[in-house]
Amino acid sequence: MRTAHARRVARRMHTFDQEDSVVDFNDASLYLPLAQTVFTICACAVVSVLSCWIAPSGAVSAVRTLALCCATGGLLMRTPVRLGKAHGITVVFSALQLAVPLYLGTLVVSQLVHTCSLDARPAPSWRHVVFHGAVLAMVWSGFMRARAPLEDTDRPFIITLLALLVIAMMPPPAVALVGPLCESVTLFEAADRIVRAFAFGMLYCVTVYASTRTRCTNYSYTPTVFFRSASASIWVGGAMIWWLPLAAAQCAIILHARAVHNNAPPAKEYKKVETSSSTDEDDIEADLGDLEPKLADPVAEQNRLLSERPIYAEDAPTAHSKLIDLGMTVAQEPPVPLTHEPVGQLAFQQVTLHNDHSSESGMDSFEASVARAMAADEESSH
Repeated sequence: MRTAHARRVARRMHTFDQEDSVVDFNDASLYLPLAQTVFTICACAVVSVLSCWIAPSGAVSAVRTLALCCATGGLLMRTPVRLGKAHGITVVFSALQLAVPLYLGTLVVSQLVHTCSLDARPAPSWRHVVFHGAVLAMVWSGFMRARAPLEDTDRPFIITLLALLVIAMMPPPAVALVGPLCESVTLFEAADRIVRAFAFGMLYCVTVYASTRTRCTNYSYTPTVFFRSASASIWVGGAMIWWLPLAAAQCAIILHARAVHNNAPPAKEYKKVETSSSTDEDDIEADLGDLEPKLADPVAEQNRLLSERPIYAEDAPTAHSKLIDLGMTVAQEPPVPLTHEPVGQLAFQQVTLHNDHSSESGMDSFEASVARAMAADEESSH
């Protein structure tokens, strides 16, 4: 068992290409799986018709028809058709393989609609209006996806999911012994089924190729591509026959959108660096031409700027302002008035000493007071 498992792992590693993270859309061999998928879906539709035709009346089995369709799809989609070595074919084929189970699932659901009915003839009902209204909603979601196949939004998928929920709650009227897996159809109905299978396969495959990015991981991106492609193409299984040309229009829109996306310039382009030597002064002179508004007379503007006083300069003294602050000068003491003492006993004279030894004016006033005291003493003695 361990040896068989090791061989399977080695086989997978051998078929895995390390460069499959880059999808080369310019290689023509990359589109061979598209033809393989469409052919397989059409083959399943043919097998479902032939299985009901070949079986005798009353011996038709839906299980047998489904088994034959599954075997046909499994054999034809086992491995991708290769012609050379195209990078990214594994990534694309992993999403294309899921188209066959999706198509067979639509056949099974269509058959289940008619399983619990006893009416042998179809009857008019308002549920037909609800069904076709839900299909129109799915068509609208498909065109929403076609306008921007690489946009990271789930709005089209949600619209399709809600429409399918409405159909599941209010399906169209059922008819006994009718369904794609057990009904022996007419030639026109067989052609309708094959054309519908072809339209579904083409629309699904084109959406897969348009939704796949040039660079992506190998298998983690496959579920996203599958759900987007399925929600954009599943409406073909329930649409009326004259609605099928809308599938061609949807394919054209999605191919145009992807081509425009590939040819669009990058969102941000960097400025080219010149190889020639240049100085900062050259760059400044080159950028001066882009200044707005442009100067009419640069010399006059220069003189005006030189005449203006800079905002960082200190306030200069005006012509009328005084250079010397008179308040800072030393205040002189008022002269001491001479008073004549009365004749009689000499009264004490109050002498005030100043501690300012550095000032000569203070010393002169002290000597003058002593002289006046001695003169008054002599006068009183006479």
